[in-house]
Amino acid sequence: MKMLCVTFACVIGLILTGCQTARTATEFPPDKTSLPPSPAAEVVAAATSSLPPTETVLPSPEVTLPSPTAVEPVYIRAFCTLIGQDPVISVPQGKPVVIIWGWEAKTQELLNDYLLYNHTTVTLDGKIMEGTLSSEVTQNQKSGLPEAAWSSNAGILDAGKHTITYDVKFSKMIDDGSSTYGPGGKVETMHDECQVVVH
Repeated sequence: MKMLCVTFACVIGLILTGCQTARTATEFPPDKTSLPPSPAAEVVAAATSSLPPTETVLPSPEVTLPSPTAVEPVYIRAFCTLIGQDPVISVPQGKPVVIIWGWEAKTQELLNDYLLYNHTTVTLDGKIMEGTLSSEVTQNQKSGLPEAAWSSNAGILDAGKHTITYDVKFSKMIDDGSSTYGPGGKVETMHDECQVVVH
């Protein structure tokens, strides 16, 4: 009987101890901050992270498009009758036009005088064309004499008739080796007018 009471007391003690443990667990939840994060929480955190991805995005390669075939321009002298040519010049429609003019002399020194003392005006349909001097030290392909040459890109002209005028004035008399130009010279001023017909 004494043994049974002891055993019963032990059972009751165990039950009471278990209840107390369960009650303690319910009343005082464990501190969650001390627990290590679960693997699932790490995955969610990584998915919602605001940090930029470590993967480097390479720029797409640039595509080089083949350039269209350049249209060969038509070169037209700013003067025509001064050198005995027809005053009417025909140009195919759609072709760019480049107006050219120049001056040659028997020596470089005489050419330099022209560069210093000439005032040349070239117009297309009344608009002054700005000329670009290609080089001051060239030689004419036919005569071999020193030559200065200018060019002006007129672009693609509309169909129809266009007028080019060429005027040269001199602030001082010059000599090209065969004649004199300017005040007191054989040729004081120069003028020409040519027609360009685009069809």
